[in-house]
Amino acid sequence: MDRLVLIHGAGLDSTSWHLQTKYFKQALALDLPGHGSSRDPALDSVSAYADWVTAQIRKVTSSPVALVGHSMGSLIALETAARNTDLVSRLVLISTAAQMPVNPDLLTAAAARDPAAAALVTKWSLPKDMPFGRPKSWVTSISDRLAVSVKSGAMERDFTACNNYSDAVMMAKKVRCPALLILGEKDVMTRPKAAQPLAVALADARIVVVPNAGHMLPLERPDEVNEAIALFQAG
Repeated sequence: MDRLVLIHGAGLDSTSWHLQTKYFKQALALDLPGHGSSRDPALDSVSAYADWVTAQIRKVTSSPVALVGHSMGSLIALETAARNTDLVSRLVLISTAAQMPVNPDLLTAAAARDPAAAALVTKWSLPKDMPFGRPKSWVTSISDRLAVSVKSGAMERDFTACNNYSDAVMMAKKVRCPALLILGEKDVMTRPKAAQPLAVALADARIVVVPNAGHMLPLERPDEVNEAIALFQAG
């Protein structure tokens, strides 16, 4: 199996993948610039993040990798794969969409570095009518990470990058490797139907929809995510 490289979502960091790095021992979870342990400033476009990811991968290996991205990270992974067909052997897009417009109120709150931005993302990340008790440990965890990103200004840059990005379908048409889309049935931030244009544009796409799941699939439903990735890798 090729090594997994994991790209986190907007306002998060590499620790959002801890349930994947525990399962996939050789996986590499990146901290994007301006996030987590990174000392570099956050970037302002998906394309710039894709350039950075490409450089990081080429620093650590000359062999193809399986690239996995969540939410904003899925757009970064998609563009990275499209522009580097020699570098990516498999592509996994989690909680993805052909377009990721950001609610204007959320953009305004993030721009003002208002803590309400983190609260809104946390609220909208959870599935509506969740049929089980909220797993407070991961909800609290993402809330804390999001609050840090709001304060630093990284969240504003991330959301602006998502809101302005319109090249996803074009990039999907350039991808040559097999792709897997893992979607949450009750995700209100990147609804499953919003990923369909990508599935159509990709040359070899498979879709897994996780029942009753919201937006934070790697943390919310790690068993289903890990199993789907493992089966995709094996196939």
